[in-house]
Amino acid sequence: MTAELTDHETPDQSESGDAAASPDQGPPAWLAALRAELDPHSKRRLEALEPKPDWRCLEIGAGSGSIARWLAERCPSGKVVATDIELSSLGEAGVPNLEIVRHDVTTDDFPEGSFDLIYARYVFSHLRSRESDLARVASWLAPGGWLLLEEPAKFPIESARDAAYREVSLATLEIYKEQVGTDLDWPRSFPAPLVELGLEDIGMDGSLSVVGGNRAMGLFWGEAIKGWGPTVVAAGKATEEQIEQAAGRMYQDDFWDLGLATAAAWGRRPA
Repeated sequence: MTAELTDHETPDQSESGDAAASPDQGPPAWLAALRAELDPHSKRRLEALEPKPDWRCLEIGAGSGSIARWLAERCPSGKVVATDIELSSLGEAGVPNLEIVRHDVTTDDFPEGSFDLIYARYVFSHLRSRESDLARVASWLAPGGWLLLEEPAKFPIESARDAAYREVSLATLEIYKEQVGTDLDWPRSFPAPLVELGLEDIGMDGSLSVVGGNRAMGLFWGEAIKGWGPTVVAAGKATEEQIEQAAGRMYQDDFWDLGLATAAAWGRRPA
């Protein structure tokens, strides 16, 4: 994927992966924090789709591979393909039914009907070509196959009580949208994008996060604020003092508020 506020890159790092850990070191702290926040919800949603042992699964933008490895355990006689454009956080596959592939969903393809399950987390909201990309991805589903998307949404931050946290966070997301194309309002359209693809058995879910007090999402978001801080300041959207104050809130034991929400939607290709 493009550089994004996701499982893949901190906002101040390029796709060359200065922030990425070696396989021996494990994932960087910001990635481990995001994974700790999101993985339990992702596993719950995937469990609800009742993966079969022989399913062929694809994870787009697999990050450190925690979900891909979990799927490989659930589908021991099937196959899991974990993709990303930067593979340094994925490490070695480690199990025979997991394949790690360098792949850009905006330009690279798989054959039609290749997968029983396609899963993507915090990916499509960052892509300017998300509608056409999703249409291509849906064609990779086998008849009866499931597509599950999970995407970040900013609406809880818009009503945050603390002015520094709210204003700096929204300024960061505004700059990020201008430079990368990230649209954290798009997930509020769920599940319409999957309905428009002609999928059936549509479902939708959502989860909230809490920041402050060194909570997992706060650790991730604090690094995002600091990483994009110089760009936000240069654009005149905030002062250095405001950046420092907002990032510091994420580590304060006496601060708590809602962070990014996760909107999820799923559907099945007609059999």
